[in-house]
Amino acid sequence: MPAPTAVPAPQADPATRQLLARHEAWWGGRGLLVSRVPSAPLGDLWLPLAGGTLAHEDLDLRPDLLDADRLAGPALPPGPLERDGDRLRTAAAYTRVPWLEAILGCPIRASIQGGAMRAHAFIDDWARWPGLAHTRRDEWLAALIAQVDLLVARSGGRYAVTQTLMRGPVDLAEAALGPAMLALSLYDRPAALGRFLEEATALFLEVLAAQWARIPTLAGGTVNPFGVWAPGRSVRTQCDASAILSPRQYQEGFLPWDVEISRAVPYSLIHLHSGSLHTVPALLAVEAPRAIQVTLDPEPSGPPVGRLVETFRQILAHKPLIVDGYLTDEQVAELLRALPHGGLYIAARATPD
Repeated sequence: MPAPTAVPAPQADPATRQLLARHEAWWGGRGLLVSRVPSAPLGDLWLPLAGGTLAHEDLDLRPDLLDADRLAGPALPPGPLERDGDRLRTAAAYTRVPWLEAILGCPIRASIQGGAMRAHAFIDDWARWPGLAHTRRDEWLAALIAQVDLLVARSGGRYAVTQTLMRGPVDLAEAALGPAMLALSLYDRPAALGRFLEEATALFLEVLAAQWARIPTLAGGTVNPFGVWAPGRSVRTQCDASAILSPRQYQEGFLPWDVEISRAVPYSLIHLHSGSLHTVPALLAVEAPRAIQVTLDPEPSGPPVGRLVETFRQILAHKPLIVDGYLTDEQVAELLRALPHGGLYIAARATPD
């Protein structure tokens, strides 16, 4: 890939530097952060295509079909780094694209009216799987890095570019195998599954490093996708597909790979959902990941906020916590009363009508 064009890094004025100091304290379990995050429900999938058109029908997606220019958005005039409360403004390569699954080798299907892009399984027989060296698609990696370069060049210093949405090893396994083959492989082909997880984890770290290599630092550090600055490189990973696993299956078969990703950088965070917190005890028993983020699932997919308080207390006794979701002012106040403030970050999204 060509070297990135030199562009000015986001600048931290005195007020922003004070905020960065509070972010660093949060990583150490000493600070409280609160922000109101603009949010809107997902609608139809916006998918600009090369040639100036928009996709109006479902299609099998290739990187050459994307309009990279429109995906990146217009260049912004230079200005100060923007923020929402205690959250820094960020931008990442278009997160509706499952970049990592595509690089892995999964076919990608764009569902326009459904508002999503889906990665389809492509491994149906371990005996015929040649390994990621033969299935990876580097044209998708090149397209991702091109998006990162465009975002950096067009930021005007007003937002911090961060890593795109990257699903963790168990999610990559579920995408490449499908849930049934993943579950069966735990019993029938654990060695083959272990080899896949090892290679998928290495690919995750390769793609993460490729993005950070193109992104200017902010005050010598980086900003994660939740708008939290750290004085070194950071990572956001996830284990959503652990919802189909028992706590023991996750701890023994998949947690070690999440730990490996988290240990690769000084500041690591794992994304969970409030409706699937059975992995919390295993995550609290290890040093990395360093922090936990919980997205609040709407009822009945997830429990009421009040019933999560005890779990949140348990997390905060060991690690910094981000509580992220649709919250009313009353719910924010309830959480602030019920939870210790050291290491707590409440990202309250505007409640949809």
